[in-house]
Amino acid sequence: MLHGSGAGRLVRAARGAADAERPRRGRRVRGGGSRRLAVALAAVTALLALGCRKKEKAEPITVPPPGAASSDELTTAIGQARGIHSALAPSSTRWRRAFVLDDKRAVVTGEVENEAIALVTDNAGRTWRSLRRLREGWSTWSVGEDGATVLTVGPRSQDLSKQARGAGAPPAVEPPNLFFAPFEAADLSAPSPVTLPELSRGARSPVNAVPAVLSAEIAALLIEPKPRRATLVYAGPPGAPSVAPVALPAQEQALPVPYGRPPALLSLRGRNLLVRPVPAPGAPLDAPRSVDGVVMSPAATSALSATPACDFAGWSIQLVPQPPDTTAVVAISATQTAVLKLPAKAAPGAAVGCAANRIMVEVVAPATKELTIATCTLEGACILAEKPPFRPWLEPHERSVALAPTREGVAAVLTSRAAARWGLYIAQSPEAGKIYDVPRIIGEGTGERGRIELGALLSFGNRLVMLLQADVTGTSRRGWYVAASEDSGLTWSPP
Repeated sequence: MLHGSGAGRLVRAARGAADAERPRRGRRVRGGGSRRLAVALAAVTALLALGCRKKEKAEPITVPPPGAASSDELTTAIGQARGIHSALAPSSTRWRRAFVLDDKRAVVTGEVENEAIALVTDNAGRTWRSLRRLREGWSTWSVGEDGATVLTVGPRSQDLSKQARGAGAPPAVEPPNLFFAPFEAADLSAPSPVTLPELSRGARSPVNAVPAVLSAEIAALLIEPKPRRATLVYAGPPGAPSVAPVALPAQEQALPVPYGRPPALLSLRGRNLLVRPVPAPGAPLDAPRSVDGVVMSPAATSALSATPACDFAGWSIQLVPQPPDTTAVVAISATQTAVLKLPAKAAPGAAVGCAANRIMVEVVAPATKELTIATCTLEGACILAEKPPFRPWLEPHERSVALAPTREGVAAVLTSRAAARWGLYIAQSPEAGKIYDVPRIIGEGTGERGRIELGALLSFGNRLVMLLQADVTGTSRRGWYVAASEDSGLTWSPP
């Protein structure tokens, strides 16, 4: 607001401006100076009015109190989290697998009872979009090197050995459907049925088959039309040309899940583990290369036939039991393999985290038998935490851990739950996992209401992202929220 001499200066300046604008030659224009002075004074009056007007106050952002949440914000003990719109993913979604492709792109896949769901980000969790498709039976997701996402949906499980069929007739199997989405796509394609070869008696039904994604236009499924005889069948979006299947060598036992990006195919020949790229349509099979340093057994075969424990960049990671009572970390990409020997036995149902060319595994400390964490590089150097990062509760409880390496440190998030108590905690180590800072509370409480749960923990270089689930205060609904850290887990804020 302007007062006193300042207003006088403005008036004098206006008069001076009016005098300066009078014509100096020719006929004098009557009344022109008066009109100019009036216009200038009107402009000054308008300026004074604007200066005297009170500034409008911006409406404050409503932040929920600690432990509470609105539809847009969640307040935890370590910082704020931003809500994900309920149209992207139901609060009942169970997240099963995460593909972190680089420092920006990730796909987190999951399911509810009758729907398959994937969350996709291209800016390290700052914004998300979703891919969703209803299902009646089983479903699996896979992601290619270029970020192309493929969903496989199949019918309810079919027991081929008990099907009613005529003598000598092949079992009738409803083929699965593939749905394709380039990384930037907002939706999945229309269904594309997989053309199955004729299945003989004793053939294994393609239940829970995981696609090997070669591009946004083509993927392959491993099928066993005869016992222990595997064939790769190809499919693309609707209208794509048909591709001849590729039979695998009869002397090899193919493992059903592709590893790495681009996808690699695992197989056994005797007691040797082999790996080769999944061939492009029309291309022959490459000669396999042997994976040295891993002893194959029925338990090891079963482990490598399961979905990888962790995926980052071009790598897929799995824990593989080794005789007599140890665990190896097997890392597979299309061009490289690594077999790491852990410094301690992996914990039952061990959590695995991977990023920035490092792998974290929950293990049992040899001396104390406490649950702790080992961190290894892909080159095989491993560090065992000097002390467990978390202290267990005294009362009986369930626990789970999520792990995430970064370029500058590592982080671990613990979920603990007893009959009448819950807690969510984070511990980080700036020393590559040797010594952990004192754990901090994300949230803890009693009863069902107000409970905060971890859905996923993702690492994008030094940026960490947590996907959290919480009650929307004052309602019976729950929602998903995202919190991010730019300093390997030290501080957290909305993304």
